[in-house]
Amino acid sequence: MRYGEEKLFPVRCFTFEASDMLIADTLAKVRKLEFFAFNEPAGVGTTKDIQHNPDFHRLHKWMQGCVDDLKENEGWMCDRLLINKTWANRADARSGHHHDPHRHPMSYISGILYLTDGPPTTFCDPLQQRDMNQLHLDGGADERLVHYHGGSGGLILFPSWLIHYSEPNFTTTDRYTISFNTFPDGILGVKDWEDDCRGEVSCRAWNT
Repeated sequence: MRYGEEKLFPVRCFTFEASDMLIADTLAKVRKLEFFAFNEPAGVGTTKDIQHNPDFHRLHKWMQGCVDDLKENEGWMCDRLLINKTWANRADARSGHHHDPHRHPMSYISGILYLTDGPPTTFCDPLQQRDMNQLHLDGGADERLVHYHGGSGGLILFPSWLIHYSEPNFTTTDRYTISFNTFPDGILGVKDWEDDCRGEVSCRAWNT
């Protein structure tokens, strides 16, 4: 599956594009879900986990395929990165609803699939000192932040430790997204590493 690379700060993130048909089908089903105000007072509505909901089997198959291709192409040393938690988010039009800055603990790679237009996701530079020697006046552009929106159908995968938040929704569009987390599954590291070792001291000796 073809994907792009988005460098933030730089932190390597990866972008995919879902079909219009998949997005339309997913959005229609997401609108029927029950949303809860877990993020008060920010006000964004989120759903319970939907990774086992059969209505979203087609969506999960596509998203897992994106993660699988990324894992293989990047050479990450695990059998698989499994999507183990998925949920939907809604910020109503003209509401000012937003997500506060946060990260996704107990996850390796996280994803945001944009189902509609609306305010961007803002990613925060993990090395804030990078901005301290810039020759600009206070009050100028904050170079420690990147505002990103993939457009309807855009999926961005990013390291789960990267702090991010959603901007307040004062637009005329209800903002819908799907978020997910992944975790390594199966054997981690190099398989059969003892057989592949070279050198005077065998790897087996280190394991005794």
